[in-house]
Amino acid sequence: MKRQGGALARAVGFGLVTMAFAVTQPLVLVALPLTLMLVASGPRNAWSVAVVVMAVGFASLGERSGLWWFERGWPLLLAGLYVWVVAWRPSWGFTATALAALGMAVAMAAAIFVVNPGVWLDIDTLMAARATRATEAALALFGGSADETVRNLMRQVAGLQVAVFPALLSVSSMGALGLAVTVREWLVGATGRSFGQLRSFSFSDHLVWIWLLGLALIVAPVGELADRIGGNAVLFMGLMYVLRGFAVFLSLTGGISMLVGIVGGLVALLLYPLLAFALVAALIVGLGDTWLNIRSRLRPRDSGR
Repeated sequence: MKRQGGALARAVGFGLVTMAFAVTQPLVLVALPLTLMLVASGPRNAWSVAVVVMAVGFASLGERSGLWWFERGWPLLLAGLYVWVVAWRPSWGFTATALAALGMAVAMAAAIFVVNPGVWLDIDTLMAARATRATEAALALFGGSADETVRNLMRQVAGLQVAVFPALLSVSSMGALGLAVTVREWLVGATGRSFGQLRSFSFSDHLVWIWLLGLALIVAPVGELADRIGGNAVLFMGLMYVLRGFAVFLSLTGGISMLVGIVGGLVALLLYPLLAFALVAALIVGLGDTWLNIRSRLRPRDSGR
C-alpha cells in the first residue's frame, strides 16, 4: 500500500510539473514517450496495447500545421534518447537518465536550428503568436474590469514566457518523462524501481557550470541571442537547484506527509512573498549543496544515533 501511495504521489507531482510549465500540449508530451517506452521495453499485455492505441490516436488528432509537428517531434526525439540512455546505462537513476536524454535532445535540436535557422524562426514566431492569443483570451475574460496596468503586466508575462519557452519546455519534458516512467512501472508492476526518495534528489555537481555560464552570458554585453541562451540556462538550472534545495530541507526535517506538502504549497501560493522567500532560500541551499554536500555530512551523524 505504501508503494502504491508513493507511485500516486509521484504521478501527481510529475503531472503538476508537466501542466504548470507546459508550452506545448502536455498530454502529447506524456503520451508519445509512454508509447515509445512500452513499444521498446514492454510490458506487452492488453493494458499496454490499449494505452498505446489511445496515446497514438490522441497524438494524431489536430490540424497538421503550425506547431503540430514540433509538438510531436520533440517528445519522440526525447523519448528515443531516453530509451537509448536506459539501455546504455541501466544502472543510472531516473534523474541522471532524463537529464542526459534532455541534454542530447537539446544539442540535436540546436544543431538542426544552426543548419536551418528558418526552422527556429518559425517555431519562435508560432510560440509568440500562441502566447499572444492566450493573453488576449485571458484579457477578454476580464472585459473592461482589467485596468491598463494589469493588461500591460499580462502582456509582459507573455513576452517573458516566449523568451524562456525552451527552459519551460525542458522542465515540462522532465515532468512528462517522469510521469511516463511512473505509468510504465505501474503496468510492469514494479512501481518506484527507477526513483529514489524526493529527499535524496540530486544531480551531477558539474552542472553548476551551466548555471554559471548562463549568468555570464546575461551579464556580459554579448548580444540578444546570448542573453536569451543565458536566461534559459539560468531558469532551467535554477529550477533544478530549487528542487534540490527542497530535497535538502526534506532531508533535514526527516520528510513530510503529502497532505502537509499540499497544504503548505497552497498557503505559499496564496501568500506570494512567502513563496518567493521559499524559492530563493531553496535556490541558495540547492546551489550551496554543490560544494557543501550537506546530506552526506549528516549521514555519519545519523548513523551514529
